[in-house]
Amino acid sequence: MRTRIIRGVSRCLVAALLAAGPVVAQDEKPADPVPASPPTVEELQRQIEDLTRQLQAVQQQLEELKKQQEMQQRQAELEKLRQAAEAEAAKEGPSDELDTGTEFTSGTRMQPQLNPEISVTGDIFLVGGNNLKTELQPRHFELDLQAYLDPYTKFHVVFGYEGAHSVWGYEEHDHDGDHEEHEHEGFSLEEGYVTWLQLGPTSLTVGRKRQQFGVLNRWHMHALPQTDYPWVIGESFGPHGLSGTGVSVEWLMPTLWADSNELVVEVMNGDNQIAFAGSDWRKPTFLANLKSYWDLSANTYFQVDLTGLHGVTDHEGDLDHDFLALDMVYDWYPLGREHYRGFQLRGMLLRSWLDLENGDSLDTWGSYLYGQIKFAARWFAGLRWDWVEDQREAGQEFWGLSPYLTFWQSEFVRLRGQYSYRDHNIHGNDQRFELQLTFAAGPHKHESY
Repeated sequence: MRTRIIRGVSRCLVAALLAAGPVVAQDEKPADPVPASPPTVEELQRQIEDLTRQLQAVQQQLEELKKQQEMQQRQAELEKLRQAAEAEAAKEGPSDELDTGTEFTSGTRMQPQLNPEISVTGDIFLVGGNNLKTELQPRHFELDLQAYLDPYTKFHVVFGYEGAHSVWGYEEHDHDGDHEEHEHEGFSLEEGYVTWLQLGPTSLTVGRKRQQFGVLNRWHMHALPQTDYPWVIGESFGPHGLSGTGVSVEWLMPTLWADSNELVVEVMNGDNQIAFAGSDWRKPTFLANLKSYWDLSANTYFQVDLTGLHGVTDHEGDLDHDFLALDMVYDWYPLGREHYRGFQLRGMLLRSWLDLENGDSLDTWGSYLYGQIKFAARWFAGLRWDWVEDQREAGQEFWGLSPYLTFWQSEFVRLRGQYSYRDHNIHGNDQRFELQLTFAAGPHKHESY
């Protein structure tokens, strides 16, 4: 309203000024008998422009005054609301239960967050072969508990149940035949350890855990890319791989020669009767694993693991058993299409030195290599090649091929079919076919490391 009034008054002033010139000329008597000349068009135009600028300045000032007035009104409203809130709070009075100085240290108010994460996984097999009757076998079930104890430590406990099932006969080293059925049934503590996380670039783990021998040995059976561990791991440590109780230190090294480097050093009790003397703490095992990682492009990466392992096979400590393994993996997943396409190539080359009681040494080799293609959102197809020299009997070796097809029904249910062909240089060949159902419930589904 005020702005419209000012604009109207300004227009009237302009009109009055324009009309004042002729009127004054008529009322006043000129001193000079010569009449004054009327203003030119240019002069009138300049006057109009000056008046226009003045009007614009007045309008700008009015707009600024209007904004200031609106700001003052808003501040006044906010002040009224604040006063009303203070008055309402004063009516209720101070609370006796309020204690801003109380410090909660027990974690009682965060009890749901402190409860451990619980996961359950299981494997069920339909297995058959030329030297094996066809039957349905519950292979392995796990109860997984994990939680942060505080900002500095985390615990991880895995209880496992192994059903009665037939396995490749690595652990017995019975060469009356290249395959026997062995039954292992019952509950066991597979892992149970505490990890200190905030120790600078290092972390410390104490307890029982699967050891960092290469990559796949660290994984639980339900997380493997095939139905079983590669045969070089089974021949060296048994069908369940290498585990132990002791201390593990992980150091995230500087990026010296790769994009990422990590060193793991473990001292364990040698709880593996296949490779070592058992759980005799007087003769521990020593392991060192060096991992290097490179980002080759936005779609590919390459990783190399070098592992050295030392232990003894007798309680006297006279017979050494040493391992040196080179583990490599190449991954390709196209950016933007990684849910539908991918390729992985992984392999290991292992060298073993075993002291014999007669004073000789048995030096053996072993390796595996597999390629896996992701050709659809939930489908994988792969082929694994195995070759192992017997670490107990010189001159004996076997090789095999294992094609497989994996379907992820969801992240909770996985189906897999695998055929395995194994050829022993003395005892001939063996074949088996497995249909695997793997299920998982909980936050840690098919966990790999």
